[in-house]
Amino acid sequence: SFLLSIFIFISRTEVRPEIFSFLILSFFLFVLFREKYAPRSDLKDIQGRTLERKGRTLLWFLPLAQLFWVNLHIYFFIGPFLVLAFLIDRIITKRFNLESPKRSNLEILKVFLILLLTGAATLLNPHGLTGAFLPFNILKEYGYSIVENQTLSFLAQFFGFNLPIFVFKLSVGILIAAFLLTIKKTKQRIFEILISAFFIYAGFKMLRNLPLYALASFPILSLILTDLISSYPQKRLNLLPKLSAFFKWVMAAFLVFMIVWVAGGGYYKATSSSKAFGFSVPNGLERATDFVKENKLAGAMFNNFDIGGYLIWKLYPEYKVFVDNRPEAYAVEFFTEIYKPMQEDQTKWEEFVKKYDLNFIFFGHTDTTPWGQAFLKSIVKDPDWKMVYLNEVAVILVKNIPANSAVISRWAITEDNATERVAGEELVLSRFFYNISWRKTSLYFADQAVKNDPSSQQVHLLRGLIHAYYTDKENQKQAAESFKKAIDLGLKESQYYTILGIVYMNLGQLVEAQKQFEKALEQDETNEQAKEFLEKYFTSTNY
Repeated sequence: SFLLSIFIFISRTEVRPEIFSFLILSFFLFVLFREKYAPRSDLKDIQGRTLERKGRTLLWFLPLAQLFWVNLHIYFFIGPFLVLAFLIDRIITKRFNLESPKRSNLEILKVFLILLLTGAATLLNPHGLTGAFLPFNILKEYGYSIVENQTLSFLAQFFGFNLPIFVFKLSVGILIAAFLLTIKKTKQRIFEILISAFFIYAGFKMLRNLPLYALASFPILSLILTDLISSYPQKRLNLLPKLSAFFKWVMAAFLVFMIVWVAGGGYYKATSSSKAFGFSVPNGLERATDFVKENKLAGAMFNNFDIGGYLIWKLYPEYKVFVDNRPEAYAVEFFTEIYKPMQEDQTKWEEFVKKYDLNFIFFGHTDTTPWGQAFLKSIVKDPDWKMVYLNEVAVILVKNIPANSAVISRWAITEDNATERVAGEELVLSRFFYNISWRKTSLYFADQAVKNDPSSQQVHLLRGLIHAYYTDKENQKQAAESFKKAIDLGLKESQYYTILGIVYMNLGQLVEAQKQFEKALEQDETNEQAKEFLEKYFTSTNY
């Protein structure tokens, strides 16, 4: 149970406001499970104190925790739900006499009172009732779609294998199976069933909810698995102490390994993640904001959605952002009529540059939105704007006017001098230059990236794409070598076999081309492009 939760939770460990929700949710779960399963007043601790009092005393802290929760993060609505689920569990327990007679109506009234106090605490926020219902209304005015708010079924169309999502689905399957295997105890587990259903639904509904499931499923699965193990024959149970000691050592060793692996950056490299261990923010954005301050860039700034929050932190109040990554803070019309159109339409861009008197652009170029990529490709070709700063995260351009002449003359980046003036993570820079069609510059950084990390699939893939653009034989040969290397290193998706097959066709190596198209169909029978090449040029076999 612990391992499953760890590998789900690890996907979302950034320093975000939701860490307060994780903390308070854990407290709610601890208190409620303690109240349900802790020994009662018939047992004493070694000092002779009643164990019952601790659990019951902690229950009264839930409304106070809710008061903090409602003013810290939007997941606060989970608090009242958990108390309500617990109250339903207690009522059903009383109804079927599943607990000691000491669980009286007075106890149910106590939980009900705590529910009322928790609900009242929810209203103690700056917006009262409106604020209390915000979680249910916020997405109605979301003018900008973000990955973390998408369903798992939607994301499956775009992402390949994702470890946390896979482990989440595996954990859900195990949890449901565990409930079914202990179905005779269903009436005793109403609380567990209700919150399991809630967090399973939440996990499938939004990617950002997976850590919530990880926290809630850990105690539930632990309890049920313990029940299953205790139901084994007595002879097998005699082995449990030895097995328990063994697994404790295994778990301790695993935790030490994970700490070293994550802290050393090995986990993030193995999962091709851009994250890093620690409390620091990405260094690239800090260097870019330092450039703005040091060069005293004046006037209004245009920035993209992803980096707005960081820019507020680092540049406000001297500079005000054009947008930040809080969709709920902006009208839907702002995104649909201003922000997106000005990146996609040159006429709109010029209109809003004049309207808002924009003087420089601070853009996170890892933005993968269609409008963001279209904007970058067009703006670098616009003579009215000059690129003056670039690193692996951000690009800065200033308006080509006399007021900016000093900055432009000193820092201007062109296709001819980019290899001398730009530094940073070579693969990311190569990808940026490839996207804006500065292919020679892109190849330079790709070659540097290969030297630094010859085992990177993505580097060889990008290098192959750059060479494939040129039609001469030498470049096509280099492209084939790079694509083959990327595939050999594990990039075995159908589309890459197809690309390699096309390059072999260009080189006249028809036997090798046929092999690659066939491998492409082995990976994906619906690959129409591979089928078309085989049917058109290799008709001896029926594809």
